Amino acid sequence: MEVPGSSKPMIATQEEMVEARVPIPYRDQCAHLLIPLNKCRHAEFFLPWKCENERHIYEKCEYELVMERMLQMQKIREAEAKHKQSHKQGAIPLIPKTANA
Repeated sequence: MEVPGSSKPMIATQEEMVEARVPIPYRDQCAHLLIPLNKCRHAEFFLPWKCENERHIYEKCEYELVMERMLQMQKIREAEAKHKQSHKQGAIPLIPKTANA
């Protein structure tokens, strides 16, 4: 399944996420990494020094998604500013310029 506007595909299916009891806000393109991380955490009794590799991989995936969204928003803002600037140049001024000013 492909997510529009993202370079990462959805790997985990809805059935896998429901079976692994992944909370709805965490069902994104990195959910396939969260499932083994949560299994490891549960098996290791949530000890913070365990499952470091799985946690690092999951957090890197989430970071990449955030950076991708930030880049997309920056492009949208630049396009809006360019659009606004082009409309401003061709607009009729509210205060007319006189010949003596």
